[in-house]
Amino acid sequence: MVKNEIDPSDEFWEIEANYIAQACVNATLILRPDIIIFGGGVMKQSQLFPQIQKEFVKQLADYVDFPEISNYIVHVELGDDAGITGALMLAKKATE
Repeated sequence: MVKNEIDPSDEFWEIEANYIAQACVNATLILRPDIIIFGGGVMKQSQLFPQIQKEFVKQLADYVDFPEISNYIVHVELGDDAGITGALMLAKKATE
């Protein structure tokens, strides 16, 4: 393990999941998105998504309906290429 990496079992990830779940709850209550997509370095932690999803369901406490959690809070499908791919798609659309 690299000196500045946090072990996947560290309680830090539970705290992080709590904060990210709070953001998802806020987005759900304010914006009502069809899906919440996360990507980036921190989101590469495989243990984080189940923790976020579990904490989101707990915090929302059936206050409003939302899609199946595994289809609602998801990881970006294009991985690290999402930003550039989106930019290229927008550029293509602008030239049509």
